[in-house]
Amino acid sequence: MGENYCRNCGTQLDPDARFCSECGTEVAEDTTAGFESGSESAVDTYGDSINRFERGTRTEGDTTFAALTHILALVTWVIGPLIVLVVTEDEFVEENARNALNWQIAFTVYMLVSFVLLFLFVGIVFLLVLPVVDVILCIVAAVKASEGDAWRYPLTPSLV
Repeated sequence: MGENYCRNCGTQLDPDARFCSECGTEVAEDTTAGFESGSESAVDTYGDSINRFERGTRTEGDTTFAALTHILALVTWVIGPLIVLVVTEDEFVEENARNALNWQIAFTVYMLVSFVLLFLFVGIVFLLVLPVVDVILCIVAAVKASEGDAWRYPLTPSLV
């Protein structure tokens, strides 16, 4: 029998392991929660020949700091993500800082447009809804970052 790997994160497992030491996934009894190295199931486990770790899902790195970058954006507007973008050396944190910074810039533009539309009595709805949307989207982005995914905010151009 070959080496076993975790189905969730791909970490090599000890032969007598009941749980993955990296992600905590329970080891299945029939296959020891893994696929045999060199077998085709290593390629086809997720339905295609592209490894799921090459699709933007990340299992290593500072996911906590990336998640905090999105929460920091709620409190500090563009200042927090900009500082994180400048000082970080981790590519994943940098990508999340860019996403948070782009969203805060777009959010500011949306709020300014809503303020102008206020004179047409239409902007009041946007002025009330946009801050709630900002909080919700920042929380979603923080959760996604903590899971290892660099989530892009909707309706947000890549400015930075």
